[in-house]
Amino acid sequence: MINQNGVMSMSGSGMDDSKKQQKIEEVLKQFAQKSADMEIESNIFLDEKQVRLLKQIHVLAINRALHVAEVRHDPRKIVYYANDELKLGLAAILMTHVLINHMSSAKYTEDFFLEHIVVYTDPSGHVKHVDLTDIEQKVFNGAMTDEIVYDWIIYRSPESRGIRALSDEKTEAQGIEGFSRGMSPVSEFSRFERKYYEKVRKKAKDDRQHTQQAFRSAFVREIAQAAAKQLLDSQDPMTMAKLLFATKDYEKDIEKLLQDLPVNREIDDLSKQWANESKMPAKKERGLMDALDANEKTDLLLLEMQTSKKNHIR
Repeated sequence: MINQNGVMSMSGSGMDDSKKQQKIEEVLKQFAQKSADMEIESNIFLDEKQVRLLKQIHVLAINRALHVAEVRHDPRKIVYYANDELKLGLAAILMTHVLINHMSSAKYTEDFFLEHIVVYTDPSGHVKHVDLTDIEQKVFNGAMTDEIVYDWIIYRSPESRGIRALSDEKTEAQGIEGFSRGMSPVSEFSRFERKYYEKVRKKAKDDRQHTQQAFRSAFVREIAQAAAKQLLDSQDPMTMAKLLFATKDYEKDIEKLLQDLPVNREIDDLSKQWANESKMPAKKERGLMDALDANEKTDLLLLEMQTSKKNHIR
């Protein structure tokens, strides 16, 4: 039978084991329901969303407490174990926030949160107090998000596979490179969340850069197409040439291109022909000198020397 404290009495019950277990289950449900119905208060300001999230963490804590052997023997201990589990959850969630946002320091550590989070039940049994000492309001506000709280519920549910369940859920069973499992629940959970957010941020950065590059390429392509259309629609065909070869870089490229071109055979033959013809007058002049006699040559040379000397004096 159940005594006035709600504890199963074994003496003189005369019930078989199945009935005893059934009675214990009924008492456990009563204590669990009473715990779940508690109001939550804190020494810091809580908005409606934060109260809702705290209650979800609290219900998870109760469910975990129900699986503790001592609680199943003495349902009254559900309050103690639920309080301890709620404190653990808050420490993990706050630690996750400071790691993701690179706020972890000598102050904000796992031990700090476990020491400065106090969870207790009002003597009346109707109010759950969650007090945070020396923890900034902005840290608490930043940590209490739907995603982190739901991740903790996935990770910490009594029948889940722990970090493997969370990893499969968050990464579509791909896992996270460089993450090592183990250590305390607070440490394992917060380290995984930080690794996951680093991966998400890197992917977002890569996607943003890829999008920007794609935009730039598309933009340049559109400009090129518009410019080409404008040039083709121009009434003056020389406009295209002037625009294409307006820069010095183009001029240098054109000069180099011309220098590297092979000499045209016809131009080469023409050049040789011109060179031969240019030499012909010189041969005619030499032929006239040969036709003069010695006296005529002498007189012609003296006349040339005198003319040259007069020009020099002038």
